[in-house]
Amino acid sequence: MTNKGMLVEPATTTNISEARRQLWFGAATSGFVTTSFANRRYYTLILEALWPMLYGIPGPILHEDDIRTVIESYRIVNNEGPYRDVFRRMRELQGDEGFTSIIKEGRKYQLVSLDIGPKRAPRSKPNNEKWLAIKKAYNFRCAQCGKQEPDVKLSPDHRQPRARGGTNDDENLQPLCEQCNIIKSSTCQGCHRNCFTCPWAFPETYKTIEISDENKEQIKRAAENNGKSQTDLVNEFLRNHFNYR
Repeated sequence: MTNKGMLVEPATTTNISEARRQLWFGAATSGFVTTSFANRRYYTLILEALWPMLYGIPGPILHEDDIRTVIESYRIVNNEGPYRDVFRRMRELQGDEGFTSIIKEGRKYQLVSLDIGPKRAPRSKPNNEKWLAIKKAYNFRCAQCGKQEPDVKLSPDHRQPRARGGTNDDENLQPLCEQCNIIKSSTCQGCHRNCFTCPWAFPETYKTIEISDENKEQIKRAAENNGKSQTDLVNEFLRNHFNYR
């Protein structure tokens, strides 16, 4: 039975799909662990771009530029300038917030399912006193490239990424400039090597090894002649030099 004068919209597939989308978004956005209002907004904008209205799952494949445009458009409307941390927010969404269903291939992203994995404790920064002490221990220089404040802006970096079990303890923090922080974040994505021997995590102990161009060419030729990868060949040289197996 229906009331006279009431317009009842038929339950179309489109309506059902949109209702499902709205229901998921309500649960997803209310469950963010970040305490930052701005970050919550950026996460929501990214998710809305990855699953737009009238679209199914898997969602559309979006280029990095598409994601950046979404954030920049929002900031323009709110009279805010360019935003540098778009893909830090994306990594937090995939890591801290548990949206592992957002996959990345090259410079493209796609939401492939509605699964939301376990979340991590909110990222925290050292207080001003502790952060000053950490920077002072490094003579206010980037732990990686050595550039010094005020020529660069330093920010706290987790030596062992939180995605790999790293903590917010002071011992797991080091000062990095913006450029080195971006490079380290990209390098750590998908990496499963030992963090505790990584030159990005412990640059003061495990320096980046630089090989001259001449030696690189010699290694390349020797590897080709022996049918081995250059990495395997170099490690073989080192094992023989240090007499271990």
